Amino acid sequence: MMLSLIALTGCIAGLGLVHTYGIYPWHMRRLAKRPQDWEPLEEFPKVILLMAAYNEEAMIQAKIQSIFRNHYPKSRLTVVVGTDACTDGTDKLLEQMCQEYPGLQHRKFPVRTGKPGIINQLYREYPSEAADSTILVLTDVDAIFEERTLAELVLPFSSPNVAGVQANIKPNLDTQPTLATTDTLSGNVVAQELRYMEGEMLSKQGESRRGTVIGGYGALMAMRWDRFEPSPDGLLVDDFFWFARLLLKPEAQVVFAEKAVARMPLEGSRAIQFRRKRRLGKGNLQNLWNFRSLAIHPKTAYCYISHKVLRWLSPWLLIACYGSCTALITMQWTMLETFGFTLNWLTLSLLLPLGFKLLSLPLHGWKSFQTKVQWLEHFGLMNVALVLGAYDLIFKPTRQVWWDNRKIPSPRSKG
Repeated sequence: MMLSLIALTGCIAGLGLVHTYGIYPWHMRRLAKRPQDWEPLEEFPKVILLMAAYNEEAMIQAKIQSIFRNHYPKSRLTVVVGTDACTDGTDKLLEQMCQEYPGLQHRKFPVRTGKPGIINQLYREYPSEAADSTILVLTDVDAIFEERTLAELVLPFSSPNVAGVQANIKPNLDTQPTLATTDTLSGNVVAQELRYMEGEMLSKQGESRRGTVIGGYGALMAMRWDRFEPSPDGLLVDDFFWFARLLLKPEAQVVFAEKAVARMPLEGSRAIQFRRKRRLGKGNLQNLWNFRSLAIHPKTAYCYISHKVLRWLSPWLLIACYGSCTALITMQWTMLETFGFTLNWLTLSLLLPLGFKLLSLPLHGWKSFQTKVQWLEHFGLMNVALVLGAYDLIFKPTRQVWWDNRKIPSPRSKG
């Protein structure tokens, strides 16, 4: 009986991993091939774009220019940027651009508040008059718009059931040609992150056919003004919260706008991506508890469990698979054989990072094999980051003030 239970546990964990990383993406890619057209809007709705910025002197000008060069009526567009106690020239640049663009407004926050807090406060500053016809757009500074991004982003709101729209986020490799390289000993993981981003967008495109895009990508998303709910204090992954709250409302749909393209750079540092995934792991487990009702909601259960829950739990599924295999073997052995197997397993676990590095050496004829090893290494490290995120959630205080990986090289230097 015990052996059967252990074997069943391992099989269930293994099937969960196969489903979330194989079967579900394949299903969503098939759904994504179906056309999804929207009725034309009778008129362009009023758009209020809210954005938080912290020390974005290098990017803020290009971002604002990309917004206002959009083919969207300027009389229907208001852009409000909240700066989070910046210490560089971001505030000065914004004050200058406010003179150039009448639709641009600038709010200075003298104390570090964090992106969620800034968005919540900016939202509350606006009256609710005619809110039902107003579209709220949320975006990040490093997501650069194409010329028709805003027009394509609001188009799905022609359907009265559409409450939220996810934009199509694509990498901006033109300004960073080195990011197109494959992984090396220097720690470049752009190839892996590029594939991950493409997979995420295809999954969201497939989910859009069901009206259940799970989890927003905060680089660019939109929702009806009167459907927005400020995120609670202490929540780390706010973009997931906003779309999840929409999906819990009757008949509300969250869809994907394929032609609403925003381009952003990909971070190629393995160390930075590891810290980012660790922080996301902490926030995702928050949402796993806060939105457990999505797992039993008929409209969202399939996509939510397949796309998010199993991904967030993948480290534990891996541990369950390996643990069940180990238990099945060791329970049939003598004490001496079990001790030897455990010792070998611990030694292999300690040497595994070194082994990955050795296998990544540019040996003649091993290029294809090296690439596969690098993908396995990245997959393993990102799952370790999720485990550490769980540790942080339990033993470390939650802070909503975000810190920028590009500017703060050390995890100890938090904003």
